Amino acid sequence: MSNTQKKLSSWIPLILILLIGVSLGIISCNESVVKTNDEQVTPEVTKATKAIKVLYVTHEPGKYHDYTSQRSVFKKIADEQKWDLSVLSGTHDEVIEKLASRPNFADGYDVIVYNFCFAKCDNLNVPYNIIQQTKVKGIPAMLIHCSLHSFWPTFKESGPHAVHSPNAHKKAHTTKTLLNKWNTENPDKPFPVWSNFSGIASIHHSRKYAINVKQADPSHPIAKDAPEYTTVEKAELYYNFINAEDSKLSQTILEGTDNQGKDKGKNKGKGKGTHAILWEHPVGNSKVVSFTLGHSNEEWEQNEFRGYIANTVNYLTSDKK
Repeated sequence: MSNTQKKLSSWIPLILILLIGVSLGIISCNESVVKTNDEQVTPEVTKATKAIKVLYVTHEPGKYHDYTSQRSVFKKIADEQKWDLSVLSGTHDEVIEKLASRPNFADGYDVIVYNFCFAKCDNLNVPYNIIQQTKVKGIPAMLIHCSLHSFWPTFKESGPHAVHSPNAHKKAHTTKTLLNKWNTENPDKPFPVWSNFSGIASIHHSRKYAINVKQADPSHPIAKDAPEYTTVEKAELYYNFINAEDSKLSQTILEGTDNQGKDKGKNKGKGKGTHAILWEHPVGNSKVVSFTLGHSNEEWEQNEFRGYIANTVNYLTSDKK
């Protein structure tokens, strides 16, 4: 054997030892749990903050409201806030069918924002499924404008055929026919009273004019560091049919004042004064925040209005951050 070969052969054991040591080092670095003194120690991991998953429910184009433009504005808010936004939309009837037939439509979301107008909808699977997302599954919700004037058959009815809506405020009435139909088809499910979901409820609104927005609870996280303001001229003030006194668990955050005396005709005397326009209401395992402003596109372009929407979504998901 040559001298060169002898030198190489003497280095081989040392090289093998080094390779084995490097391999063991790589394996130990790749382990997620390292054992030290017979105890498991989990390495610290810096987790990036996950984006809030928002489901926005609307229908397009809308009859009395420009829901397509409002959806666009909401997307801008979501982009600014860096939310992970999904939209459930379609025509008026298509969205009713989707909500009625999909009991798990909000699974996986952190919050749901409803901006629709289903005033005369008597397909009670829709409000039932909506209520279940919050009451049972614990997903908080925000109701905007005409969402508060939806599913009136569950609480607005009057006249000789009206009966008290089960487990609701004494002012809430449905029809005996609708109640019997629900109980027959759903004997093990509670009658879905929409005013129970919102807490405070409305069945009338003002003519279109500017509304003075005042903070009833400046310390609430939604109102904190946010301004009082006056809306554009094309706003509507919703009159509280079931008011804050009736709904003891509701917490009023913003109030709107009608001090312009412009209401005439059938609404005269029904709404003059001050009404809750943004409030929080507990529902089952979570809560609902309702905001009655937002009729016109001009309102949606106001920074103050948009700010309160952003504050509400962030407040409802504050435990997710």
